[in-house]
Amino acid sequence: MDPVLVGFELGKLKKKNPTHYQANCPACRTVNKVSVREMQSDLDSVAEEIQAMLTEHAEAKAKARAEKQAKAREKSEQQKSKKKGKSKAQAK
Repeated sequence: MDPVLVGFELGKLKKKNPTHYQANCPACRTVNKVSVREMQSDLDSVAEEIQAMLTEHAEAKAKARAEKQAKAREKSEQQKSKKKGKSKAQAK
């Protein structure tokens, strides 16, 4: 298992201090519980890489959220302008 990937996945969890990581076997797809305590030395050695990945993930997530909100605003404005156009046409 790649300790950077494990650390990244643990960092994305909402739980502050997880005790286990659930690793999926690529061959048989079973879930294996791996103790975080046993991997702690490996995780500590790649802490900077893990933090960089978490920061990048948070930035990408924020960017996606902002784009989604901008699309929603644009769609809302288009609907408002269509309603205004219909109101003017009915008034004539």
